Amino acid sequence: MINHNKTLCPICHKELTTQNYKETYISPYNNQEYKLYECLNCDVHWWEPLKIIPEFYESEVFEAYTAFHEGIRELPEWCKPFFYLFPSQVRGGLLDVGCGDGVFLKHAKQAGFEVWGIDFDRKSVEIARKALNTDTIYAMSLEEFYEYAKKKGLKFDVITFFEVLEHQDKPREFLDMVKGLLKEGGYIAGSVPNRERLLAREADWKYLDGDFPPHHFFRFSQQSLNFLFKLVGFSEIFLYVPDYPPSLLFPTVWRKMTGNLDKHLKIKVKGWFIGDERLAKAVAVDRLDEIVITKGGIPKLFLLKVLRYVRNLLLLPFVMPYIFNRKQRGPNIYFQAKHEC
Repeated sequence: MINHNKTLCPICHKELTTQNYKETYISPYNNQEYKLYECLNCDVHWWEPLKIIPEFYESEVFEAYTAFHEGIRELPEWCKPFFYLFPSQVRGGLLDVGCGDGVFLKHAKQAGFEVWGIDFDRKSVEIARKALNTDTIYAMSLEEFYEYAKKKGLKFDVITFFEVLEHQDKPREFLDMVKGLLKEGGYIAGSVPNRERLLAREADWKYLDGDFPPHHFFRFSQQSLNFLFKLVGFSEIFLYVPDYPPSLLFPTVWRKMTGNLDKHLKIKVKGWFIGDERLAKAVAVDRLDEIVITKGGIPKLFLLKVLRYVRNLLLLPFVMPYIFNRKQRGPNIYFQAKHEC
């Protein structure tokens, strides 16, 4: 008999009462009310109902997915530790789960890996296939690819998943399938948002819908991530949190001060300058000149950068208190671990 007054932690399966939640959130995407739970046993935070919505990622609800679908991203900061922390002697077949537009795979290929990728966002997969000129990128869920790989006898030396684990509704099952696709002695690597990052409570969790369901279901700390990897049988677990980048402090402190106005104002201003509001959601000011120069013209882009410089100058007194509190408080946790049978 199901006890409707209890819920189980999706990581360690500890039983919690359904009334023992920390906060509620109503998603503007689907008007669903979600409840945030905390497990004191494994230190994970997660949202209920815990149910992924695949079509959410093609809908461009968040500006990041516009960039995915346009193929205009640079290598994200959270991927960069892989190229200087991952064992240099390990190469071979690499599968990137949630590969998006393939920007990480492009760099992994240049680093000597034989690259494969999967993502259930078909728009992003089309962009990735064209960018890498390969047929080893698939519009599949991990479950679908797992069955496909079993039939083909595919195993990988490395499986990566950057900013993917927090999206899962069954993280332990996800990692079990990853293990099933790894060769003996193979590695995993990736990243998750850092729950303990600087300004998470003051700015991100107040004004960033992206760190809420049905986009993100989990909030990991180093403790909870280490617990999870040990629980599912990985060894040589290595976790790395960089310092919070100074360049990110200015927009984050600005968001803290202006709230939701920041998002709408930024898009409106950039959209007016370049004449394309959809693209304005996805493109950083630093990259406007190389991507949409014909839409806005050099004078407008120069003025936009000047406005940002003036904003940062005015913000400097408010940013300074955080400068000396950013050590190992970066936005993401990079991880790598080994699978030993």
